Amino acid sequence: MQIESLAKIFDTTEMSVKHPFSPEGFLFTYYPNENPSNVHYHDFLEIGYCESGAGLFIVDGEIIPFNGKCVSIIYEGQIHIAKSITPEKSLWHFLYIDLEKLFYKVDPVELKALKCTQYAFYTFPNIIHYQDDPALYHMVSEVMAECAACQENYLAVVRGLVFAVLVHHGRYMQHPHSRAGTAEKTFLLSELSELLSYISRHYTEDITIEDLCGVSNMSKSTLQRKMTAGIGYSPLQYVQRLRTSHAAVLLQDKSIPITEVATRSGYNSISSFNRCFINRFGVSPTQWQKNAN
Repeated sequence: MQIESLAKIFDTTEMSVKHPFSPEGFLFTYYPNENPSNVHYHDFLEIGYCESGAGLFIVDGEIIPFNGKCVSIIYEGQIHIAKSITPEKSLWHFLYIDLEKLFYKVDPVELKALKCTQYAFYTFPNIIHYQDDPALYHMVSEVMAECAACQENYLAVVRGLVFAVLVHHGRYMQHPHSRAGTAEKTFLLSELSELLSYISRHYTEDITIEDLCGVSNMSKSTLQRKMTAGIGYSPLQYVQRLRTSHAAVLLQDKSIPITEVATRSGYNSISSFNRCFINRFGVSPTQWQKNAN
């Protein structure tokens, strides 16, 4: 099922039991730019790995900075977008998998034991950095290498590797929570998709609540209520989180002056930048940069 208000990009060919993933026969390379088009979601599993670069991944309203090698695991229906934040775009490879078709011979009872089949009941990371889990990085890249090479019995190999990836990622899924409100939140995210896309493209510019009301065609009170219910933050709080996340990634490069980081992250004054950054992370931008690896 596709939510009409969300853009459907990275479209793939119709997948089948014989061809349960896409692309097949080559490694898909993607460079997220600094002004991504639209938030979107898929009717299948999306896995990927980043070789280099820095940016932000936004999944179901959660802002996730990345810098360097990492993997992404996005489940069916999760609304997301990827964005580079430096002129040198990040380098990603993605693969889309129809799990039902890939595992059509697998015992359904065994499949249901995978936490990912009920991912909405859990909290988990969608982006995992190489230094935190090199094994998962290699597992994901090996899946994609097999799909690109298509050697003898590759479907059997891919089936085993993907199952291992899902079991491994399931270890991160913790603290089952009530599903109450999940459907409502999904609806709100779809309703806010145009606004979220706008914010993801323009958060480093001057944005007012009036601008956001105009884009969303909502009153201030309605927009505040729906953003808080769907994302967990008011519109301007969400803008600030994007800006501070952007800055946190840029500060990993110790050669960039603090004043430049502030400007590139959307702040017109260093005092405002310092205040917002400290409120978010508990340390000053200068201290954050000093602590960077």
